[in-house]
Amino acid sequence: ERNDAPNQAINHVVTVIEACAMVAVAVTGTLPQLGFIHEDSGNSLCLDLADLFRDTVTLPVAFAAAREVTRHPDMDLERMARRLAGQAVREKRLIPMMIDRLKDLFDGNDGSHHA
Repeated sequence: ERNDAPNQAINHVVTVIEACAMVAVAVTGTLPQLGFIHEDSGNSLCLDLADLFRDTVTLPVAFAAAREVTRHPDMDLERMARRLAGQAVREKRLIPMMIDRLKDLFDGNDGSHHA
């Protein structure tokens, strides 16, 4: 199991990031089913939104958690991953950032200057 720590950590962090996306979708009143990539889920938009932060939040946090557990084998991977994910959510102000992304996405301003 220790050899699979990065994948396990990714799964734990994804859970946190997807929850943040669900909050952002709910707060903006957008429909969670309006996904572009994940079209078959009732939370398609949430999954798409979470994926936008995979390279800047999910993977760095997951790898940091896996690294810590590798250095300190007595640590619990899930606990470390969720602690670091929570810290990243606060420090990066992730939910407000997600809300801004949704607003930009559904702004409706296509730059054509048509009314």
